[in-house]
Amino acid sequence: MARNQPRPPAASEIRLEPLRDRCEYCSENLWVAYHSPRTVATLSGLVRLRLVVCRCVNEGCALYHEPYRPEAEGAFALPQGEFGLDVIALVGALRHAEHRSVPEIHRELLAVEG
Repeated sequence: MARNQPRPPAASEIRLEPLRDRCEYCSENLWVAYHSPRTVATLSGLVRLRLVVCRCVNEGCALYHEPYRPEAEGAFALPQGEFGLDVIALVGALRHAEHRSVPEIHRELLAVEG
């Protein structure tokens, strides 16, 4: 379902950088190519992730211009996901372990949020 109102601003911002500063294929320095902003809804509120994406600039490398994203990004949410892994885990536990209905899960999420 489409959003009827704009999303409120994030309560916090976290900057994530890749762990490596050298290309794993050619061992040349990785250069910061761009910053990728991403907002994730977690149980503690909205979190704005500022991802530092690097690339290898060695033209002879097999990974030339391939984006190298921070590894810690996967600890927050799935790729292209809007909700954090903590929200997905809670919904899964409520639905499959406790056999709750969708309206019950919705009420539980609103109670956790507020």
